Amino acid sequence: MPISNVAAIVHIKSDYESWEKLMLNHADNQDLVDSGEIIYGKASDNKAILVRYNVDLEEMAARAKNPEFQKIIENDVERHEFYILEELKPPSS
Repeated sequence: MPISNVAAIVHIKSDYESWEKLMLNHADNQDLVDSGEIIYGKASDNKAILVRYNVDLEEMAARAKNPEFQKIIENDVERHEFYILEELKPPSS
């Protein structure tokens, strides 16, 4: 099971506050925010950025394809753009 750090740009249909409430109340997201495993913020009224550390990519893909999850987000999320993050280390001298 590949583990990665992931960034997502969330394209919001409703508004940031509605999306934020939905995101925090879904699964264990509030606990992950409290522990620092998720950081997120408002990019604009209809965009948010979310960074999630130590993500099981297979689990994330299964969740994203789950019809129940799709139903939960259908009124608030237009789409997600996902990116794999890798720490940039300074070049050795």
